[in-house]
Amino acid sequence: MKKLLPLLFLCLASFTRLDFNELMLGTDFRDIIDCYGDPYAVSEPPCGGIQLEYIERIVINDILIYENHYYLLIQDDILVSKCFREEDRPAYDEMYQRDPNYPNFP
Repeated sequence: MKKLLPLLFLCLASFTRLDFNELMLGTDFRDIIDCYGDPYAVSEPPCGGIQLEYIERIVINDILIYENHYYLLIQDDILVSKCFREEDRPAYDEMYQRDPNYPNFP
């Protein structure tokens, strides 16, 4: 049971597609941080406000399959827009090149 607790905590602390879908526009900025923790990156888009980026990594047997990048636009401490992008591993020629992404991506 003790070995499962860190894994359970990791699952609860990560931002997933289900979390993204359930997150409603108009949610307070502080509620997002309290629930999902600090974002991977924070930037200032040209339209104003701040943009939070969360990343979900899908890994099988220590090999990264793909990543989901979730972007949340905050203006006046309120969530006004959200979008996500799925990013696959870059292609490489398996026969002639060593995998440039091994063991991590990116």
